[in-house]
Amino acid sequence: KVMDVRLAPSLTIGYVMGTGDEIPGALRGLGASVQMLDADELAWGDLTRYDAIFIGVRAYDSRDDLRANNKRVLDYASAGGTVIVQYNRGNTWTQYAPFPARFSNTRVTDENGQVQVLASDDPVFHYPNEIGEAAWRNWVQERGTYFIVPDDQRYMDLIQIHEPFEHNVGWKKGALVSANVGKGRWIFVGLGLWRQVAAGTDGAFQLLANLASRGKLPGK
Repeated sequence: KVMDVRLAPSLTIGYVMGTGDEIPGALRGLGASVQMLDADELAWGDLTRYDAIFIGVRAYDSRDDLRANNKRVLDYASAGGTVIVQYNRGNTWTQYAPFPARFSNTRVTDENGQVQVLASDDPVFHYPNEIGEAAWRNWVQERGTYFIVPDDQRYMDLIQIHEPFEHNVGWKKGALVSANVGKGRWIFVGLGLWRQVAAGTDGAFQLLANLASRGKLPGK
């Protein structure tokens, strides 16, 4: 499939695979160099060489080595790195977040649920792709699952999503949350990008590219 997606040049991504997803292949398809981070790399490797580190779907649920070396991941962020964490289901995984936060079962089951941007100046909506209303069209199955509840003012909700389903109606936050950590940043993504990538959803690829490029902004 041909789609209009841009990526910051010469990106090197470290990826911690969880229970399995297709994000690494999508990033490679966009032109990034992706290295899978095994136990030795997490424990001893030079993480500073990565422009961003992605934590795969349910990785905190399934990988002892990630939990054991989480401080190294947060230290990488503090030194200026970008960490992108996808959803987990375990109700204790948020202890590995940089600041207090809680797990929740919040989800938006309607794939067409209205998305409102709450931090319109955040680079994740502008570089290298402009994320407008079109980016939220043609999603499949649902918007996302297992959002987080920030308990610290250093977190910022970047979006909120409206769920029209009568048993879950209302605006939902916690789907895309960013926090500055030292010189870098930590971003939680409860949006189902892993599912959208498999379905070839254009806007999800654009958002994924922006997340991956977040650590390599022009002029940084």
